[in-house]
Amino acid sequence: MLNVESKVDRRHKNIIKELKKHGKVKVGELSKSLSVTDETIRRDLEFLENQKVLIRTRGGAVQSASEGFEVPSMEREQKHLEEKEAIARQALELVEEGEIIAIDASTTSLQLAKLLPNMSLTVITNSIHVSIELAKKEQITVILTGGYLRKESMSLVGITSDKIINDYHVNTFFMSCTAIDASWGVSDSHEMQARTKQRIAELADKIVVLADHTKFEQRSLVKWINLDEVDTIISTNDLEDSLAEKYEQKVKHFLRVAL
Repeated sequence: MLNVESKVDRRHKNIIKELKKHGKVKVGELSKSLSVTDETIRRDLEFLENQKVLIRTRGGAVQSASEGFEVPSMEREQKHLEEKEAIARQALELVEEGEIIAIDASTTSLQLAKLLPNMSLTVITNSIHVSIELAKKEQITVILTGGYLRKESMSLVGITSDKIINDYHVNTFFMSCTAIDASWGVSDSHEMQARTKQRIAELADKIVVLADHTKFEQRSLVKWINLDEVDTIISTNDLEDSLAEKYEQKVKHFLRVAL
C-alpha cells in the first residue's frame, strides 16, 4: 500500500511539473510518459482538480484560475455547458426589447447571445464569437468595441477598445469572469480583458454576472469590480446552499436556476 501511495504522489508531482512548464497537459501524453492507463490519469486529474491545482478540460487539463492562466475559448465553452445554458436562459428574462446591452467575451455570455431572439436590440460586445452569432439576427444592431485581438478568448481589448466605448450608454452589462470571492470581488486572469470589462461596467446601469458553480470562492490575477457594485449574480443549484446564502448577502439579487 505504501508503494502504491508513493507512486501516486510521484505521478501527481510529475503532472504538476508538466502543467507549470506548459500551462496545460493532455491525458494521452501523460499516460505514455508515466506508463499508466488513460483512466489512471483521468483519476489523477480529477483528484488534482479537487485540490484546486488545475481545471480539467476535454482530453486534459489547464492551470487553475489562481495561477492566472486563461483557458482557450474553445476548451472553456465545453466546460459545464449544461450549467452555462441554464444560466443564459435565466439571463434572457432580464433582456427587454429596445434596450442597449453589453455582452462580454465569455463562453457563458456566448450562450446568451445564441438564445437572444431576433428583436430590436443594440448589443455592444468585445467578443468576435458573440458578434458572429448575432450577425444572424437582422434586427439586432451589433457594435464591436475594436482594439487588439486576443486569440485565446477571441476578444478585443486595449486602449483603442476603451476609447471607442467611452461615450456609449448601456442598460445592462451581461458578463462572466474567471473567479468570484465574497470579500475580494470579481476577478479575471488577463489584465487587459479585466480593464475592458471594468470600463464597460462603468457605463452600465446594471451589471449581471453569469457564473457557474466553479467560479465561486476563487481569486484570479486581476480584480476589477467589488460585489457591492454588482446588481445580479446568476448561478445554478450546483452551487452549495451555504455558499449561495453567503453571496446572497453581497449583491442585490442572487438567482440560482435548476438544471
